[in-house]
Order: sequence, then structure tokens, then C-alpha cells
Amino acid sequence: MDKPATTRRLWSTRKKDKAPRGIYRHPSGVWAIRYACGLGDIHKERVGPLKSDAVRTYHDRRTCALSKPGWCPLKERRDERERVRQSDEAQRQATARAITVKDYAERWLKVHVAPSCRERTALQYQQTLKDHVYPALGHVPLGELRRAQVKEFFADKAAQGLSRGTLKNIAIPLSAMLNAAVEEERIPGNPAARLWRRQRGRTEDEARKVKVLSASELAQALQTADEHSPEHSDIIFTLAWTGLRLSEACGLQWRDIDLNGYFLEVNRTVAHRGHRILAGAPKSGRARRVDLPAALVARLRARQSVAEAEAALKGHDLAPWVFPAPSDDSKPMNAAFLRFKVWYRLLRRVGLRGVRLHDLRHTYASLLLQAGEPMLYVKEQLGHSSIQVTVDLYGHIKPGMNREAVDRLAQATSRPERALNFPATSSEQLPEHEAVGEIL
Repeated sequence: MDKPATTRRLWSTRKKDKAPRGIYRHPSGVWAIRYACGLGDIHKERVGPLKSDAVRTYHDRRTCALSKPGWCPLKERRDERERVRQSDEAQRQATARAITVKDYAERWLKVHVAPSCRERTALQYQQTLKDHVYPALGHVPLGELRRAQVKEFFADKAAQGLSRGTLKNIAIPLSAMLNAAVEEERIPGNPAARLWRRQRGRTEDEARKVKVLSASELAQALQTADEHSPEHSDIIFTLAWTGLRLSEACGLQWRDIDLNGYFLEVNRTVAHRGHRILAGAPKSGRARRVDLPAALVARLRARQSVAEAEAALKGHDLAPWVFPAPSDDSKPMNAAFLRFKVWYRLLRRVGLRGVRLHDLRHTYASLLLQAGEPMLYVKEQLGHSSIQVTVDLYGHIKPGMNREAVDRLAQATSRPERALNFPATSSEQLPEHEAVGEIL
């Protein structure tokens, strides 16, 4: 018996795809969804490689849109970010309130300043904070310190008669300490930032950039040092003829000086704090070479010969310091001794106006510039970090050398007929586009 013919099926036996229309494959290869939020806006979102995850996510989004009329995923994410931010801010404020300005400053000196700054700088910061900041702001919780309080603090210090330079020396460690607190996310901003950026000098002393001696005044001071303080005159001549900082001159050793090459190398600075001697790198952080005049080389040769003879009589080697302490040649000279026991007495004896010993450095630079030496050479001799520092300090000295130009201007414009012979700079002698620019 023949088998009946098989009937052809007109429908598919595969399971029908129940996926909504809002699900599609993204060009990157993953599944994505498209849906309308509770506000009616269309959103697109990539889900992942599994279509089932896309279907589940699509139904979840549609359920939220139907059950919450004002629901929007963008608003939901913004609200979540704001909630996290407020939580972090509350936690930061709570942490900042738990520590005072004084407590954090002590931690900052130990953790940030001590490893990265010279010991002399660290001690100076510590003393400045102890003398000025702690009595007024030390009890304030770090998170509650406000800019108005900092401004009032400096206003009180200015009313006490502190100079602008002293106020800046207070602001430097205070602002650096608060910057560290910002980096550690203890406070949102630095209330002491940019306090001195637009401050101007208020008094005559603050307006004057540097104090210098004239060439005749310096010669008189050096001659008096030779006559009345010969045992300390060599270091005075060294400061005046090399422009070294006082700490650099006190830190000179014989191995730093090449008397045959007529130069010395600045490799260290020394300072006395109590009964301690603090030796460190130069202020710029790198050594430099300074030219020596022949007259100073002759002085140092004679000084070295005397020191070697005295050491031989005592039966020991030559002391390393070029300018040792008067009572102990194994230690460098104390800058305070030279400043108060030698220099100021010298000024009173010679009758000169009161200038600091550091002003010999400014005098050295100004006399070199007045002699026509390039600004770059002066910068290298002084060891400034950039030539901009040299220009800011001594740039006003250079224009005085061209006073003949303003004399010619005055002579040419004193009478009308002379003005015809003065070099013209009017707009009619300029190119047309430059003349318009001058008028504008």
C-alpha cells in the first residue's frame, strides 16, 4: 500500500521572536535599546552582547517611564552625581572640622616641608607660623577658615606696624599650607590665595626697589673697613666685589676658590640657628661660577698664606673655611656677628646712611650695569633663577644711562624752530597702516 503524500507546512515551526521594536544591534556589535522616558524624550543606550540583557533592560526602562510620569535617566544620573558630591563634601567638612589650623600646620611642616625644603627654610616657616598665625588663627577649625578671616588677620598685622615684606613672609607659608589642604581634599579652596598679587607699596621704603651705595660711598666704606677692621675686611671686599649672598660668603671653603683661574664656585650656604650650623645648597639649588677681580685674588692669596702659616705653627692642617668664626676656625663665620658687630659699626664710623649688608649685592649689580655690562652677565654672576628676576630688580638702573636722549628731546622742543631739526616720529612719516594704528 502506497504511503500518503506528505502535506507541505505553510507556517514556521521556529519560536517566534518576541523582541520589541526598540531593540537593535549597534554598529559596534553590541545590542542597544531605544525608548521614550516619562518626559517623552527619546533615549538610546548600549547594553551588551546578549540580546536577553537588552530585552530585560528595555522593559525595565519602559516600566519606569510608565509608572513615573516625570522619570528621565539623564535627570536620574544627575541627581545621583549630586548626591555623591554632597556626601563627599559633608565627609570632607566633617574631617576638616576635626582638625584645627594649628594641628594641620604642624602636620604640614612635618610631612610636606621637612622632606622638600632646606632646613633653614623649614625653621623659618615654623617660627613664622608660631609667632603670627597660631595666636590668631590656630584655634580655628580648618574647614571653617574663611577668606574674610584671613583678610582681617593681615589687616590687624598691618595695623601693628609690620612692613609689607614681613606680611608677605607670613602669607607664603600660610598659603602653601592651605594649598596642601586643598590637594588633600580637606577644604574646597584656599582662602589665602592671591592675596598679594595686586598689592602695591604704601610707604616710601616699600616703593623703593633696592638700596644701593654709590661708587664713592662704597670706596669710602671699603677703605674704612681696611683701616678699622682689617681682620674682617676681606669678607667685606668679597661681598662688594663678587655680589655673593652673605650665607654664600660665609660658606666659602678654600677648595671652592681657583686663585689661578680668577674665579670661585658657590657650592653651599651656611647659617647659624641657635647652636646649630645649617649647611645646604645655594638658593637657586645649583652651583655657579663667579669671576674674581685681580685685586680680590691678591687679597685672598695673602689671607691663605697667613692662614697656612698660623696652622703650621699650631701643628694642624689648614681650616677649610675661608672666613672662619673669630673664636673657632673649625666653624664658619656667623652672619649675625658680621652684620651687627662689624658692618653697622663700620657704617656709623664712616657716617654713611643705614644700608643692609645684603645691599652690597645690590650695589655690585647696579655698578656693573652702570658700567655697561650686559644684563645676562649680571644675572649669571648673581645666580638668579631667571633673567626676569634681574630685570625686575635692576631694570630701572639701565634707563638712566640714556639720559642724553631726553636732553635732546627737551632741547629740540624748547623753541619751535628747533623742532624742525628733531627726528620726526609723527604719523605723516609712517606708513599709512602704521599711522592709523598710532592714531587709534
